[in-house]
Amino acid sequence: MLGIDIKNKIDENNKIIESLITPNIFTLNNTVSQLLNENEKLQRQCRHEFRDGYCIYCYKEDVNAKSN
Repeated sequence: MLGIDIKNKIDENNKIIESLITPNIFTLNNTVSQLLNENEKLQRQCRHEFRDGYCIYCYKEDVNAKSN
């Protein structure tokens, strides 16, 4: 899977997650949990290209980036 494909799938998953949750209210939702797990798997597949501390494809934080 190419970086742009990973980005598009994570963006799609995040859009679904946003539609299913209500701010400031915790809800145990199996769909949200499954999508978050899928995002994590996609991040593990990604060939990261970090910019400003985050991967431009999968949004993973660069743990090696120096903080101020």
